[in-house]
Amino acid sequence: MLKVSMRVSLQWLKELVDCDQSVPDISQQLSLAGFEVDAIEDLTTLTQNIVVGFVLQQRPHPAVDKLNICWVDIGQDIPIQIVCGAPNIKEGIHVPVAKIGAKLPGVESTVVSSQLRGILSNGMICSLKELGRRFESTHGVAILEELINPIPTPGTPIGLALGMDDIILELAITANRPDSLSIVGIARELAALTGSELRLPIKTSLNKIQNLQSTQEVKEMINRGGIYTITEIKELKVSDSPSWMQRRLESAGIQPVNNITDILNYVMIEQGQPMFAFDKDILESISENDLRPSSLGLRRALKGESFSHSDQKETIQLSSDCLVVIYAGQPIALAGVTESALTMVTNTTSSIWLEAAVYAPQDIRVNSRQAGLRTDSSSRFEKGVIPDLTLEAVGRAVRLLEEFAGGVTGYTWSSQYIPLSETPIFLRNSSLQRLLGPVHFKENGTIACLSKECIDKILLALDCQFEKMNDGWNVAIPPTRQLDLQREIDLIEEIARLIGFDNFTSHLPDPIGPGGLSSHQQVERKIRSLLINAGLQEMVSLSLVASNNSDETINSQERIPLANPLLAETSHLRESLWPEHIKAARRNLQASQPGYWAFEIGHVFRLADDKSIPEQLEILSGIISGEQRPRTWNKDGRMSNLGFYEAFSIIKYIFESLKITIIALPISKHPLLHPGRGAEILIDQYPIGWFGQIHPQLADQNNLPESSYLFEVRLEEVLSVAVEETKLRPFFKAFSTAPASDRDLSMIVPSNLPSGDLLQAILQAKIPLLENAQLIDRFDSEQMGEGKCSLTFRLRYRGTRETLTDKEVNIAHQALTLDLLKQFPIVLRV
Repeated sequence: MLKVSMRVSLQWLKELVDCDQSVPDISQQLSLAGFEVDAIEDLTTLTQNIVVGFVLQQRPHPAVDKLNICWVDIGQDIPIQIVCGAPNIKEGIHVPVAKIGAKLPGVESTVVSSQLRGILSNGMICSLKELGRRFESTHGVAILEELINPIPTPGTPIGLALGMDDIILELAITANRPDSLSIVGIARELAALTGSELRLPIKTSLNKIQNLQSTQEVKEMINRGGIYTITEIKELKVSDSPSWMQRRLESAGIQPVNNITDILNYVMIEQGQPMFAFDKDILESISENDLRPSSLGLRRALKGESFSHSDQKETIQLSSDCLVVIYAGQPIALAGVTESALTMVTNTTSSIWLEAAVYAPQDIRVNSRQAGLRTDSSSRFEKGVIPDLTLEAVGRAVRLLEEFAGGVTGYTWSSQYIPLSETPIFLRNSSLQRLLGPVHFKENGTIACLSKECIDKILLALDCQFEKMNDGWNVAIPPTRQLDLQREIDLIEEIARLIGFDNFTSHLPDPIGPGGLSSHQQVERKIRSLLINAGLQEMVSLSLVASNNSDETINSQERIPLANPLLAETSHLRESLWPEHIKAARRNLQASQPGYWAFEIGHVFRLADDKSIPEQLEILSGIISGEQRPRTWNKDGRMSNLGFYEAFSIIKYIFESLKITIIALPISKHPLLHPGRGAEILIDQYPIGWFGQIHPQLADQNNLPESSYLFEVRLEEVLSVAVEETKLRPFFKAFSTAPASDRDLSMIVPSNLPSGDLLQAILQAKIPLLENAQLIDRFDSEQMGEGKCSLTFRLRYRGTRETLTDKEVNIAHQALTLDLLKQFPIVLRV
């Protein structure tokens, strides 16, 4: 499962959870619960032998203008002498001092005693960057008076003084737990695992909430994600954020920028809700009209539209699939990924519009891929953000902006959104016990099933509200877990996870009944066996094909393209099976095989009538080309052509074996079939496929015998008829011991009258003594008259127990003849 890495400050985590367990214990519990701890970074080891120092005296170096000699009190009996080149060094300040032997994490070097132009230096006065604050860009040494208050005494370890005594856990968050891409989410998890008290930040309500007016198009875009909000905040003062906030952002891997940007990033890490701030004054300059929330919205980018994102390194060209935030029609953010360089917060910003929204994950994936940017914001939107918690996160950000940036909050405009489903899940105790089995309680060494009291406790730890029922619980899922807990089995898994999978004992599974094939599977297997018994081989071809085809009979525009094909030869989904069958027949015949009889059952993909959503069809398709095997014992060695009715008899055999009656109607025109030698196959007057001789041009292009045949049947319709109870029920008809009596019926018919219609009428005539009928001869001659031909059917009559007399046969034969004369324009031949 795809995972996202997240850095978690243990100090920050323990501020939200009253947990006194050791780091190894916490790491083990999180790992066993599914939050794998990839790394543990102990910041205290980075600042060993680095302490707080006080500069007692400073004078210039006698030989180098830019160097100064400092005497620094580090809590020892005698101050140490250090040569320093920082431009901001001066007397009377507290600074970080690296003693001899200290390893500086920021520059990966070890401090040694050295002579600098003749002056001995017994340590090093450090900057924040040299201490490992990787995002620190200031020049000169760190002056503690500017960073912390109160100032610790000289000799105090600098890690403790600067809050660098933290431990960072690097967690791998799985895609099914987007709620855990936040400190609060991990805190909830740790509290549930350890039974500790959860101390979440105080919620701040937004009092001035109004409905966001948008066009119908913008509403549709917003509804794809869930919610879109804008909050006005004025009278802001841009400055540095508090040092504790900067440290927490750095521990999460985010570079501090200014108090406004840092607060939004802080809330994102804490609550899991990304937010963007737009400079209100810049927005006013974009529009000629007054600043209105309704001018803000969402739309798809124009093809080739330019966008300059906030790092200002380059301008990217957007595709029409990208989703952008607009003001007065102009893009001001690539939705969910990054804001525009034009409207981002700068040192001169005094008023902002704070945007908090939830976007559809698929839209953010497109934006992130198009921009080549994967931000902390986009990674959260891609996994899923809960719209029910968006306004709560906005309230948290507003409170911090008022406290640390002097902001005055105005109105909040929010779209109407539909909360996630609050339908309770019924958790059955019987299902839970059956799936999980007994638990080994290590405290007392007993093995027992989970008690209902234990399950109650776990559900409460998950913040679930529930109602006890006779055989279980009706559980209401909290908004924080609604993306993950959607079924009963999800709750059972969650209970097992919190108890610990390693605590469940081995037990025999409940009795499992023998498996079986569904009715459809049985019929499909029978069709395969019947075709193999008829002499055809089963083949399997690739579902992926090229975009074009040399055959003019294929419309390549109907092929459905893949979004990310690996090869041009496999860039589209197949719309038919027969092209590969023809290729296989050609290869076999070129290899001197006598013929190629094959079939395939597979899926094809075709555009539906509205041309928007592809449909997947299961097809039975095949080819009969050449001889099944060489027949040299009774032939002269030359290939014998297979007649139309001989080939079609295979299809009839399949359907007769399935007890399905089919009707074959002639096809006047089919791009693949020989004109006049094709048939449409119907079941109950509904077309389900076709059969026919390959078109001479197609046969010639592929060097196939002229007497080659193709067939295609939609399998779903066949299976739905074949699985009817009357057809699946075993049926036996006793064989008659009486001899049969054959009669030939010859008639002159119009040449365009299908013989299949006559044969169908004969079989459906309800003559009790008629056992079978088949066409045995067709004769075309001018003697018959223009547009006429002669057909001869052989009819077999048989009694059930006694030999039929000539009189009985003649009566039945005459009744059948009269029935045909009434239905068709035929003339009997004597």
